[in-house]
Amino acid sequence: MRFQLFDRIINFEKGKSIAGVKNVSLESGNVVSADNSLFYPPALSIEAMAQLGGWCISASRDFSLLVVLGMITGADVLHDIIIGDSLILKVNLVELMPQSAVVRAEAWKEGACALRIDKIVYGMFMIQEQRFADEQHKIFQSLLKSKAEKRDVK
Repeated sequence: MRFQLFDRIINFEKGKSIAGVKNVSLESGNVVSADNSLFYPPALSIEAMAQLGGWCISASRDFSLLVVLGMITGADVLHDIIIGDSLILKVNLVELMPQSAVVRAEAWKEGACALRIDKIVYGMFMIQEQRFADEQHKIFQSLLKSKAEKRDVK
């Protein structure tokens, strides 16, 4: 992944879950709603959670696989996300198979779930070049905050 729609990873449990932060700013690709308030398009929040899920799968398999988004189903927008919001993105690994994986995801703001996705399905392919796997690992480490900076995301 060349660009991320989330800001950083704040927690990672190999084979189980990942959590990240998305700070919604004017640079986030917002639009103007009917009442002239700026909001963050739900599709971009969904993409951010899908990216985070891809990182969870890749890191859980020691960066040996290329993870490709396959399908998203059951996305529910529960609250608008507006400019200035800080989101906690939570992704749980539901199933990890040899060539595919399934996750569930939620975006939380101010202690309430703002967006929920029932199922994100990914396909996976073995990485042929070690330098690509090494690059993915390096990017993941730069997104992952040190243990001292982690927040409780339960």
